[in-house]
Amino acid sequence: MAVITKTHDMEDFASTHELHLALGYFDGLHLGHQALLERTLSLAGERGGEPGVLLLDPHPQKVLGGNGGFRNLNTLDEKIRMIRAFGDIHIFILSFDLDLARLSPEAFVRDYLVGLLRIKSAVCGYNYRFGHKGQGNSGSLERMGETYRFGCCVLPQVTDRGNPVSSTEIRRLIESGAMYEAYSRLGHVHVFTGNVIDGQKLGSRLGFPTANLALDAELLWPAYGVYGGFVRIDDGAVYQGIINAGIRPTVNQAGGAPSFEIFLTDFHEDLYGRKLQAVLTDRLRPEKAFDSVGTLKAQISRDVTGAGSALSEWEKRLRNAGESPESIFACVFKRDSI
Repeated sequence: MAVITKTHDMEDFASTHELHLALGYFDGLHLGHQALLERTLSLAGERGGEPGVLLLDPHPQKVLGGNGGFRNLNTLDEKIRMIRAFGDIHIFILSFDLDLARLSPEAFVRDYLVGLLRIKSAVCGYNYRFGHKGQGNSGSLERMGETYRFGCCVLPQVTDRGNPVSSTEIRRLIESGAMYEAYSRLGHVHVFTGNVIDGQKLGSRLGFPTANLALDAELLWPAYGVYGGFVRIDDGAVYQGIINAGIRPTVNQAGGAPSFEIFLTDFHEDLYGRKLQAVLTDRLRPEKAFDSVGTLKAQISRDVTGAGSALSEWEKRLRNAGESPESIFACVFKRDSI
């Protein structure tokens, strides 16, 4: 299915296809987003035409300001890969800038949804907002659909075991170290990805050589602390490991940039320059400053044992659900084993 970023290519596509379009930001592609995509696919199957999703990039909060600490769950490339894994859906990407932000809700519908993409129907969530200062909502989109003659399907709040599903709440869970709860609301695991860069090599001196992962600076970090993790190397092999995310207060008294360090318990080769992906357990403990490097080393040994126990229990749940540590990296949108 097509990924289209230029408006003239969108116009060409729309001139030969009837389009059912899902609307939203789709950060994390959580259960609510998946419901939107599923409904869009269903509409295309029932009524004819092509399913599509409209993405805005960068996130409006990045352009409009007012929230300097905002971090995305996924890069645009990750989002595209997840949508493609979900189903055969065309992806249209509009560059969000101040000119687009100034458009009234009706101008956005008239110029983009109708004029550019010629949509047959729109699918959005109950809390969808659009147009200048978010003045448009799902109700106004329905009314404009009547005016401009396109269908509008508004989905209700999606919940997970009675809990509302939203990207904002999922970010809060990850920032508090509640990874399993975040995975449940996502409907899949959250993967941290980066290349291994040079570090201070303190782990090697302590007997626990770590790979220092460079994460995208625009993405959300987990709560600082220690986690167990399944880690996939760029050759596809998956290993158990222990992850420390944070500023390492015992050896970095002046603070400084945080690091995301991985110790693989059964891997002993050089990982410098290689791409790793990590999926974390719930946080095992927060970061703390120890009174000596020797005390820190003893705690790391205990952390390795704790991480191994947590990962063994998780792997047991995966096997019982017919999955494996390898399969969770495929973003197959199954929740039974999370």
